[in-house]
Amino acid sequence: LYTIKFERSMSNDDQEVADQALNLFAEHVDNEEENSKFSLVEPSDEHFEQLLEILRNKLEDGIGECVYEVGIGDGCPDGLSDEDMEASHATLLTLTESLNADLSLLRDKQAEDGKVAEYLIRRRPTDEDFTEVRVAVIGNVDAGKSTLLGVLTHGELDNGRGFARTKLFRHKHEQETGRTSSVGNDILGFDSKGTIVNQADAHNTQDWKKICSNSSKVITFIDLAGHEKYLKTTIFGMTGHLPDFGMLMIGANAGIIGMTKEHLGLSLALGVPVYVVVTKIDMCPPNVLEETMNVLTKILKSPGCRKIPLLVSTQDDVIVSATNFTSERICPIFQISNVTGQNMDLLKAFLNLLSVRNNFKEGDLAEFQIDDTYSVPGVGECIIHYKVHHIEYNVQCTLYIVHEIWQSSR
Repeated sequence: LYTIKFERSMSNDDQEVADQALNLFAEHVDNEEENSKFSLVEPSDEHFEQLLEILRNKLEDGIGECVYEVGIGDGCPDGLSDEDMEASHATLLTLTESLNADLSLLRDKQAEDGKVAEYLIRRRPTDEDFTEVRVAVIGNVDAGKSTLLGVLTHGELDNGRGFARTKLFRHKHEQETGRTSSVGNDILGFDSKGTIVNQADAHNTQDWKKICSNSSKVITFIDLAGHEKYLKTTIFGMTGHLPDFGMLMIGANAGIIGMTKEHLGLSLALGVPVYVVVTKIDMCPPNVLEETMNVLTKILKSPGCRKIPLLVSTQDDVIVSATNFTSERICPIFQISNVTGQNMDLLKAFLNLLSVRNNFKEGDLAEFQIDDTYSVPGVGECIIHYKVHHIEYNVQCTLYIVHEIWQSSR
């Protein structure tokens, strides 16, 4: 209870102090109302506009998406009754519709004073752009990197003999040896409700343009080489493609061998948050898997890494790890099988919740990374570029390549 007492006769200075006190009191009441767990229960028109502005700012800060908690407030026990939760959901649904976004329930749980719910709010696809999260896929050779990407992007499990990875190889010698020797790119699209939009056509190929047009978020996988002799190529992919996160692949049967530690050290040196995917658990004896996990946990907790290992086994673990992953202290660990599909849904849910770590401003200059060059007879030198910043259409651009200057326009 707040009580403000005023005297009948006040000087100008006293009047100014009183006005300031009233303004502070009004701001305090507004903040109390906004932070209350009942803020979404039948709000007034004025309060609805305030909630709409708060949600709009949350979406802008999250580059088109955010996680919204319902039933949590300051100064009171968490939780809402079923009736209040239903009213809060209806208000939140109206707010998201006003911002051209979709609402998806992540989880609800029982709290001290009722239910608490967490929702994913994400803007719907537009013709302008989509949110892109880049994930560098690293790990030792034969850890199942390309196989996992084939399963994720094409939606078809592996046959145990490398069938899924053949859809991603670019060169003939990669098809013959089964080893990636170049930097490959693959995409996985999610719509505003968190559903995967990747669909292969009759020839088992992906239409990237269609995927991007139907997606609110696109995960770009940077498939890097695991063999020791291709380490230079892997370093180029980690530095030149500006990944947001790193996905360290480890074969459960082989353990931490070869270039696994080097790739982990490279990610730590570049400041790229890493999560671990342990593959081939369907063919690994339980004692070998346990030994691999013990060695992995020991390395992650070592003074050189200082990570907090978190084995993801439930949907709650997915939400906790994804929402706190940008802190770079938590290291989620997934145990999956590309043949049986075990725990594949947890990995997909985690990728759906990953947020963009590298945030570029609208006023920044457009930047292109040169990925490769080749010569076409009758055309001349051509380049394969990788866009890093946004560039507007119909803008005259200057492209600098070593000492040459090329003029190009879009």
